[in-house]
Formats: sequence, C-alpha cells, structure tokens
Amino acid sequence: MKNIEKVHEKILQILLDYRKNYSDFTFQLRQKPPKRLIEGKWFTGNENYIFVGFYKVGCKDNKTKTMGFVCVEDVQYFEIVYRNIAGITKNEEDFYLEVIEFLKELPFKQIEQKDERKVWFYFQNNDLEKNLLYTLDNIKPKIDELLRKYNLWERYVSSDEEFIKMLNKIENYKNNQQVREEVVQVKTKNIILYGPPGVGKTHNYQRLISMIESAEDEKTIFDVVTNNESSEAVELNQELYKEIEKQKRVEFITFHQSYSYEDFIEGFRPTEDGNIKLEDGIFKILAQKALNNQKAAQQKHITFDEAYDILRTRFIENELEQLQTVRGINIIINEFADRFLKVISEGAKNEQYIKKSDLESVTEAILQNQVQKPVDIKNLNVKKDTISLAGYYFPIGNMIASIMSQNNSHVEEQNYYIVIDEINRGNISKIFGELITLIEEDKRDFYAVTLPYSKEKFIAPSNLYIIATMNSTDKSIATIDIALRRRFTFLKMQPNAHLVVNEEAKRLMLYLNEYIEKRLGKDFLLGHSYFMGENLDLEFIKEYKIRPLLEEYFYSDDSLDIDKLLYGVEDVL
Repeated sequence: MKNIEKVHEKILQILLDYRKNYSDFTFQLRQKPPKRLIEGKWFTGNENYIFVGFYKVGCKDNKTKTMGFVCVEDVQYFEIVYRNIAGITKNEEDFYLEVIEFLKELPFKQIEQKDERKVWFYFQNNDLEKNLLYTLDNIKPKIDELLRKYNLWERYVSSDEEFIKMLNKIENYKNNQQVREEVVQVKTKNIILYGPPGVGKTHNYQRLISMIESAEDEKTIFDVVTNNESSEAVELNQELYKEIEKQKRVEFITFHQSYSYEDFIEGFRPTEDGNIKLEDGIFKILAQKALNNQKAAQQKHITFDEAYDILRTRFIENELEQLQTVRGINIIINEFADRFLKVISEGAKNEQYIKKSDLESVTEAILQNQVQKPVDIKNLNVKKDTISLAGYYFPIGNMIASIMSQNNSHVEEQNYYIVIDEINRGNISKIFGELITLIEEDKRDFYAVTLPYSKEKFIAPSNLYIIATMNSTDKSIATIDIALRRRFTFLKMQPNAHLVVNEEAKRLMLYLNEYIEKRLGKDFLLGHSYFMGENLDLEFIKEYKIRPLLEEYFYSDDSLDIDKLLYGVEDVL
C-alpha cells in the first residue's frame, strides 16, 4: 500500500475526532513492536493492509477473535473472525452468530466467507472516511448492545484509562524524536536453539528472526523462544518473516558429515568444460550482501557491487566511455567477468588481469581521498601485482567511484540471517576454519582475515546473524568444538504441554515424558509438536511417530513393553 503511514495517520485523526463527540468511545492502538511504531504505523497489520480494532480480544493459542475495520489498498471491509478458536465459549459463539446475522441485513456490496472462521463484509464504495464513519455510526453501536446482552462488555471493551495509556504511547512516538530514533538492538549475533525432538526448534527460528526484525528487546525474545510461548505479536510478525525471505536476507542450510569449508566459505569447483573455478560459499555470499548493505547505509550512495554491475552493463551494451591512463593511453577491456577484468593498453602485446577485490579497495580509497593518483595505490593493503598495474586500477577505479557518487541511495541498514539446521552434525573446525574467530560479537566489523583461496580480506559484519538448531538427543552433541560453545548463546527449548489442545493427547504426552525423564533425563523428552494439529489421529501418531522414537531410546532395554507404555496410559492415569 502506497504511503501507508499517511493512511495510519488519517485513520487515527478520524477516530480521535469522533471521540471528541463521544467521550466513552475507545479503540485499539498498536503497542509494539517499537520498529512499527517508529515508522508511524499506529494500527496492527503489515505493508499491505491495516486492521482497526475496536475490541480487545484474543486467546492463548495465538489465534485472535477479531471484529474490526480493514483497509487494503483502495478497498475496505468489516472483518469477523471467531470460529474454531481454543477458549471460545458457547456464549461468545452465540454472540458472534448474532453479530453476523445483523451484518447480513446491512447494505454491503459483497459478503465473503473466507473460511470456516472468517467472514468479510465489503462496503459499497472505496471512500475510506465515509466507510469508517459508517462503521462507527451503524455497526459498532449494535455490537456494543450485543456485548452488554451477552455480558461480554468488560472483557471486550477497553476502559478509558486503558485507552489513554495506549494513546499516550502513540503520542510519545509521534512527538519525541529521541524515542523514534531509538532502535532496540539484539547484541547476541550467534544463537543455537537446542532441545529434544518436536519442541519446535526449526519452527522457532522464524519466530526468533521476526522478533529481532521487530526490534523486540533481547530478554523478551529469549524468554518467548525458550518457553515456547504464544504471542499475538509473534503471530503478526510472520508476515514480516515472509518479507525477509522475499528480500533474500535469510538463507537456510543443513550441516552434515560431508559439508565443508568449500561449501560454506569458498573453494574450487569443477566447471562443465573440465576446468576448475573458484566459487564463493553461501556464508561468504550472504556476509558480502550484509556488508554491502552496511556500507550503502553509511555512505548514502550505491555499493561498489552495484556500480561494478552498471559498468559491466555499459561494456556489454557498447556504451562504455573511453578509458585512458593518466598519460592519455587508451585502455581496452576485452573481458568483464564476475571476479576480474581482462584489459590491455593500446599498443601493448599482453593482456592484464584486474582483480575485482583489489579494484574495490582502490575505489573505496578514491572515494575517501586516500588515492588521488596511481602512485598512491602503493600505500594500500593490496597485492604487489596490483601496485605494478596501478596505471590500470586508478582510471577504472575512478570511473566506478564516479558512478557510485552520481547514484544516491537512501538505504536503510538491514539484518541478514543464516540458519544452520543440525549444526552439531558438521565438522565445525573444518567448516568455519579461520572464521570461527571473526564471528565473535566484539570482533564483527573490525577484524579481517585473508582467505586462503582467493587471498581476499574478509570481515564478518555485525548485521549478520547466525542462528543454528541442534537436537539434544543426538550423541554428536558431545563432540561440539569448545570454540563453538564459547562463541554461541545456547537457548534450551522444552516441551510445552499448554500448547496441546487435545486433552487425550496432552495426557499421553505428560505421561510418556514423566516416564522418559525418570529413565533417561530431560534431553530425551517428546516435544509438543507431535501432539498438535487439526483432526489429530492419535493412534497414527502413537504407531508411526512415537513408537520409532521409543524403540531408539530404549534399544537395549528388553524389559520395556512399548505397547503397554503407549496403550496403557488410561490404566496408569
């Protein structure tokens, strides 16, 4: 939605003006995350829609009972969500049914049953103010009347004191520039989620990332993840995670015994023509993206890589200006590759290779006025052959620096994430190599190493997070490198029976875990995810999910009768 912040402000002013005439009128305002409030998004929603809630409704399983006005682009509708939600009472369901029957009598353009728990009532036109006022004058009074009829008023309607508190927080963000500029940073950059199978390690890395992006404080994030808590804010931020994926700021990989440094950082790979080629690994590629973003945000112009690509496009399309040495000799580019340029000066016999990595160093130095003529290149931390070819590097670097300066870019610094599943299954020392030092929080942005294959300088930027998962029942956990243990923060996740809605499944989970904990310890408990889901087939789960785990856990224990353990729960309880 274009100018979504202005739409938020317009809606807020309409509602506040309405409150001047009706002093007991209250509505719901966003209270977190700080990042959204800093952006001026006063109501819940995402980049494409705004939800204006009039009632404070929600429940423990992270689903929400909602009634509110929705704005999507130039379309508005009234939304009802109420069915198949844990904790909803018969009284509440009757209330929602009566609300829906009332709404069906109103002159809506269209009524759309999205699914068994969601109904949308589309307004006749696309006039935002008119439709919002119609909601306040014709829909909300009847809903308020029904709330009193079903004795739900106090549970659903915010008091004036609660509303003033919400409004003060919004006003604080609107008027206090210091608050608006304050962004909460998660200092811990390397995190491992570990625990027994089924506790949601793989699922929770998405929650972790979305909460970091939402600028939640570190303690809140860690508490929510380790306790497997349900949170309405986290539910809303799943949209944010999808947006991060679209922007290609997150990469997911799995470590295994064959995974190597060459896969992770850089290494030589065979090509189709039978040769070998140096290729960057996934961590190096993502780290470079994060570093480029960091530089662009600081310098307010496009990155070297972007300028390099512009120059390459001009070369391909024969639109490249004539390059010359400082002595006026023409430079001809014969090849423009990902990692190098192949050039020759007019009248010369031999081609020369201009390496992209050193060209970047020269270009950055030109932008910082550290290099004003070819001879200045000798003062940089570059290779000897680069210094000997300074007559080529200087004019090409000058041209790229000019492209960067001419193309302003208002870039916001963003976070990047590499997610490593089953980190303990890989040979950590072999995979990380010399980078094990660079990933420490206090060495980010400052310390650099020279990579063994490319000989390039490498820095681990502070806007790159490493998030890993690890199964606590896996015997390979004992062999984890002590260096890794010291550099990562470990968040232990435990099963949470409160997330299991089915009472029979919950009883089975608690009984089995009590038995397993006595015999093997907490690291072998069964996670709640085994016992969750709609239309739960408990017999199938027992036979094909839990039995194989128990057989593995108690492989050498002939005294254990697994059938009795699985099917004798009722007798025991």
